[in-house]
Amino acid sequence: MIKITSIRIYYLEFSLTNNIITSFGVMKSRPTIILELEDSNNNIGYGEVWCNFPSDGANYRFNVLKNIFSNFIIDCEFTNPQNYIKHILGPLKTVFVQSDDIGTYNNISAAFDCAIWDLFAKVKQTPLNKLLNPNANKFINVYASGINPNDSIKQIQKARLLGINAFKIKIGFNDDLDLNLINLLNNHITSKEILMLDVNQGWSIDNSKKFLNLLANKNIYWVEEPISARTQNTEYLSLAKSTQSKLALGENINEIKDFIFFLKSNYFNFVQPDITKFGGISLIKELIELNEKEKIWLHFLGSGVGLLTSGHLMTAFNPNGLLETDVNLNPLRTNIFEEELKIENGKIELSEKSGIGMKLNFNTINKYLVSSLTL
Repeated sequence: MIKITSIRIYYLEFSLTNNIITSFGVMKSRPTIILELEDSNNNIGYGEVWCNFPSDGANYRFNVLKNIFSNFIIDCEFTNPQNYIKHILGPLKTVFVQSDDIGTYNNISAAFDCAIWDLFAKVKQTPLNKLLNPNANKFINVYASGINPNDSIKQIQKARLLGINAFKIKIGFNDDLDLNLINLLNNHITSKEILMLDVNQGWSIDNSKKFLNLLANKNIYWVEEPISARTQNTEYLSLAKSTQSKLALGENINEIKDFIFFLKSNYFNFVQPDITKFGGISLIKELIELNEKEKIWLHFLGSGVGLLTSGHLMTAFNPNGLLETDVNLNPLRTNIFEEELKIENGKIELSEKSGIGMKLNFNTINKYLVSSLTL
């Protein structure tokens, strides 16, 4: 039996020198909220709350954590982490349905779920990936993400120095500019490299059909979220059937039935849950039972906590996939742990210590700390 005796919450923010530009807005900083759950034997589990956008959403989530969630977790006991948080926090969900803020509930619940799994792995004295799959790999290959269109060539060259050979570029701003950029990138990418495009839900269905047909003869690995994630599944399926381009989606799905729909469809090759945004590790455990593991490529943009946790999962269920990794400067990703989180030869190496295998670096925590709370 594991009993949670303490919660610590850290709200951190790193101001970007190079803003991240997307079709839905501009990101001027990288905020993050990290959870520490401690049990009666002083084991610690880590989780991360999704709070990428808007930037002030992190402050809001921190206050929701402090004022609402914390009372539901202290002194809770469990023997199995699978869907434990869903059971404990189930009654709280009504509050967020009432306020029409179910996204915040999902983000915070997902972070607690990941922290519970990390804590469980540490109690079992095994790495998280080995807990999920005893034959899990030690390394995971990554692809470069967070690349703005206006400095894409420079960012690709920077990523190449890390041994990365797959790059995802943001588009969806202007059709002519997008097409010119894609032509430029096609001439720059080698035959041994991968080019992905992320529209960030920036196109209408009609515009998507037109643009995807233009891309059909381009060397594009996938086109991510061409249309709104709130589009009916049948309409998304119709779009996929109308094009030769491979589509990727999933970071903004918040219903397990929708994940099942896209994983089971032969028209979708890449489904991208974000374990810090919805469902946590327990969701992935459910999804891999569908025997479509090779389709699941986890989405992630945040701190090193969520990235490392995602890396453990990918090595456990889809070691041939690539882990999304932001290549913009962010010490909350690279220096959040006592050991630097490095990319070498295009890979992240996972520790063989228990849980996610690293401890927080409090020099970094204190430098970028906005607010904290201990309960």
